[in-house]
Amino acid sequence: MKKLLASHNVGYKIGLLGGAIGLITAIVYTVYSTSVGHFDPVVLGLMVLGVCGSAFAALSDKKSAPLVPAILFSLSFGMYINDRVIMFEEMINKIYGMNERGAILEVVLAILVLQFVSILLCMIACFTSDRK
Repeated sequence: MKKLLASHNVGYKIGLLGGAIGLITAIVYTVYSTSVGHFDPVVLGLMVLGVCGSAFAALSDKKSAPLVPAILFSLSFGMYINDRVIMFEEMINKIYGMNERGAILEVVLAILVLQFVSILLCMIACFTSDRK
């Protein structure tokens, strides 16, 4: 494994790191959303496809291959924000009678930050010179 990573440059390693963070995010999302009864299979599916896209990008010789997981992670990011808009609206407007399940702000923000980091790392991996 060490020999494999040593033969590739920084862009390759950044892309793999983006996929690993995406996998961690998918696990955190699954545990959190199923525990509060607010699971969306589309969000999880896009996260898993992003992780698979990261693995594909690691095996591909194409310079633009890391854009595939970046797009998939971006779609899951947008779907998750769309899913949590009501929670943010209730917190901003201090609507306490409509407090929905799963309104744990710290966990939601952690998932959003991890998704954003995955997107950013995959985009950086795409635009580093000479990926392989």
